[in-house]
Amino acid sequence: MSTTFGRIDIGIFNIFNNSKDILITKDYERQISINTYSKGKKGILKISDNGGGIDKEIIDKVFEPYFTTKHASVGTGLGLFMSKMIIEKSLDGTMNVENSPKGAKF
Repeated sequence: MSTTFGRIDIGIFNIFNNSKDILITKDYERQISINTYSKGKKGILKISDNGGGIDKEIIDKVFEPYFTTKHASVGTGLGLFMSKMIIEKSLDGTMNVENSPKGAKF
């Protein structure tokens, strides 16, 4: 995720919330890592967890509106969609996801 400045708190909150939801189901030491650095005039923020990653069958869908892997009473499928819209449309940044050896990385 990269952006110049602004309301990235919504994006961070949604990523943390999704990480928390999977990590609480694990019985090993759970981690969420945050790395920041600058690249030219941009600030780069990377968030990763050790929750096992996102299924390859659905990873390309996680930013779609109303896509959720949670029960309807728990998730609306709008969190990551809204995060991406705010970061990319309002803040002129980028937001993407990939799997790392231990989990998901945004």
